[in-house]
Amino acid sequence: MKSSAFDLESFAQTVYRKCDCCKRVRDIYFCLNIRDAKSAQMLVGSLELCKSCGENIGEITNTDASTERTVTEFHFE
Repeated sequence: MKSSAFDLESFAQTVYRKCDCCKRVRDIYFCLNIRDAKSAQMLVGSLELCKSCGENIGEITNTDASTERTVTEFHFE
């Protein structure tokens, strides 16, 4: 059920504040951008989500909601 009206993005740095979904104060990992249903172009609103809520929304929308990042390049100096 992937819809172009829902865009789940992960933040580069987590922020400690209240999750817009579960209302608990936690590290915020994701931002769910909600676009206009008809055109999927204009931004209607957004939700900042904790890890568990973001992963749950990712499963619902069939979107990758991983918080793990792999370093592909590393140099000893």
